[in-house]
Amino acid sequence: MKTILATLLLSLPTLAFAVDLDGYYITPKVGVSKSMNTGGTDWRDSNASLVPMDNDDLGTGNAFGLSVGKYLTGNLRLELEVTKRTGYKFDGVYTNFNVNKLRSLKAKIQTEALFVNGFYDFQPFSISNMPITPYLGGGVGISRNKMRAQAEYASDGLPNGATINGNTINQFAYKFSAGTLVSLTEQLSLDVNYQYVNLGAFKGDTEAYFEGVPMPAADLKKPISGGEIESQEIMFGLQYKF
Repeated sequence: MKTILATLLLSLPTLAFAVDLDGYYITPKVGVSKSMNTGGTDWRDSNASLVPMDNDDLGTGNAFGLSVGKYLTGNLRLELEVTKRTGYKFDGVYTNFNVNKLRSLKAKIQTEALFVNGFYDFQPFSISNMPITPYLGGGVGISRNKMRAQAEYASDGLPNGATINGNTINQFAYKFSAGTLVSLTEQLSLDVNYQYVNLGAFKGDTEAYFEGVPMPAADLKKPISGGEIESQEIMFGLQYKF
């Protein structure tokens, strides 16, 4: 993610001299990402017993990124976007079948995504002499979803020392969006955007530890899997036209 952002930023001065930038734009953006229901998740313990888990969602996270785009016509534009999302928290609860007490596994989740987006800008209108352009769009891309080490918590809400390694997987991603561009100057616009984003699945690992010491006998037969990262987001950006 950092490498992609740095490459995009460093390439802009070169592009300015190498090509005609008429119609190109750049938009740094930040926003709030409210996750939706992850769906069913489960895992198999060292005895191969299936353990289903209840997890409503991943909570609310933050999103920030950068897009570089091009106006193809007066209404159509295409852009390349990189975005990072942090602050998601997996909190899966299961019933221990031996002692019948609620236990849970908790882990932080973050994701980085690369999208190719397309937008259709509608006819602008003015409020207090300020041009406003509504638009619709969507995108497809690839996400890199990282589930950090999962820590087990006992029924009293305290960690019991058991952890499972984290894992990172690549997934197909897509999104739909609707927003408005509020013209501040001839070249600068405020971009306010709502979007639904599906970043694909997340997955844990199988290696078990107790207080940091490997416990091969307790390794999972099947890692935590099955959940998806879906979110509704409000994004704010500043679009600068060259």
